[in-house]
Amino acid sequence: MIDWDALVQLEGAKLLNYVYKILGDVENSQDIVQETFMACFQNIDNLDSNFILPWLYRTAHNKALNFAKKNKRLVASEILEVADSTDIEANLRQERLQLYIRKCFQQMKPKHALVLELQLYQNKSYKEISEITGMTIPAVESILSRARKECKNILQGFKDMGVI
Repeated sequence: MIDWDALVQLEGAKLLNYVYKILGDVENSQDIVQETFMACFQNIDNLDSNFILPWLYRTAHNKALNFAKKNKRLVASEILEVADSTDIEANLRQERLQLYIRKCFQQMKPKHALVLELQLYQNKSYKEISEITGMTIPAVESILSRARKECKNILQGFKDMGVI
């Protein structure tokens, strides 16, 4: 039996951070996370309790990408919101960096993005990632290596296009 309240409380903020990296918008990210948990609750009888976390992240990833495709936003409007700050240059650099990270996560394979998120942003050990994803530790190491290469290639593509 799954402790639903504990699942939402423990993983909700982490899932929100993950979706935010894709969308860059708090309100829409919250909506996606809520939709993801609702979908999980509706399908809870069909889900293996060992694979709920990977299911949550994959579902949230897919929902975020679908939302992003339907609701393309102008980057300029995001940058203008930052213009009120006292250190505009630093904020613009930070905003640009976040934009490239979001674009990178959008283009990555969901499994790669999940493992990278867990390792880099949630500081999970290989063992913890293994437990969350249901992969073996060697598989986690392999996927993480591929995820880093994939991210590097995506960022290199941005650089080659002169975007970075």
